[in-house]
Amino acid sequence: MAEEPQEPQPIDNAQGKTAQIPVSEPFDSAQDKPTPAPPEPPVEQGGSTGQALPQSEATPEPTPSEPLQTAQINPVEVEKAAQAASEPVPTPQPQAPAPPAPTTPSNRPNSPSSAEATEGRRELLAKGRAKVQEKKQKKLDKIMELLNTKDKVSNADVEKLLRVSDATATRYLSALQKQGKIRKVGKTGRSVFYAKV
Repeated sequence: MAEEPQEPQPIDNAQGKTAQIPVSEPFDSAQDKPTPAPPEPPVEQGGSTGQALPQSEATPEPTPSEPLQTAQINPVEVEKAAQAASEPVPTPQPQAPAPPAPTTPSNRPNSPSSAEATEGRRELLAKGRAKVQEKKQKKLDKIMELLNTKDKVSNADVEKLLRVSDATATRYLSALQKQGKIRKVGKTGRSVFYAKV
């Protein structure tokens, strides 16, 4: 059984305005069957461009098979929604990356040319490497002095003497072994020691 359409009733608000909005009822499949959608209008091929042209400019809209009802809506809420919809939504703007700082020393006044700067850097690097090698050689000399006082030295002895890690002590002892100054006795574990050649 289909319900009779109700007539829209005006709603009064504090401002004296009325709103009438028709609303269709929800579809009930047990009572009514849906109306099939109208077929699409045939399309003709247009002249030399080959674009599809509709047969008619305006296509009729399907009529609803269900009666319309009116819903009561607060006009103040409608106005707020309309204002919110009309306000522009801020879109995030991508930030442009800052221009890179000048890396070449030639941009500064009274600076050496790039070839001179590169040469200066190489000299500093060479001095730094020489200093590291000098410190390493002093530590290797300390190990040799320890071997002069003792017949054999273990990795643990070198760790305590130089206050270095197990791996560093092993590297120092391996370097002396490659130089041919000491020899390794044993293969692995606690029984490994190093003796003077």
